[in-house]
Amino acid sequence: MTTKTIQIFTIEQARAMLPLLRLIVTDISLSHRELTERKSNLRRMLRRNEGSSRFQVYDAEIVEIQEDLQNETAHLDDYVSELEQLGVILRSAHDGIVDFPAQIDDTPAFYTWQMEQPDVLEYHWADESTADRKPIRQKFD
Repeated sequence: MTTKTIQIFTIEQARAMLPLLRLIVTDISLSHRELTERKSNLRRMLRRNEGSSRFQVYDAEIVEIQEDLQNETAHLDDYVSELEQLGVILRSAHDGIVDFPAQIDDTPAFYTWQMEQPDVLEYHWADESTADRKPIRQKFD
């Protein structure tokens, strides 16, 4: 079993990756939102037709939708793998939040970027969640 070396990013390295990450994370977020909506629609359709004799008419359509959803999920997983190969961690597919492993003052931390942000603007300590993000300028000013 091989252990993967965790890449530690400087703020400059994290910022340099943003053009590529914007493309990948936008695709992830859009795919995730669409997939979530389609799964919800399928569940509603299944509940609405539960116990109905006309349900059998939709069996083939339901199987096709389920196969499409499996394919879309695999595609989404490929995007996430691509991020992992780059050394970043996807924290929220829906909101497009990624973390860059970092060291700040010799303490494990993460620089955090969210899809709508123009730059890497926040960080949090490794023992905190992304909800505990703080502006980078507070730390480095």
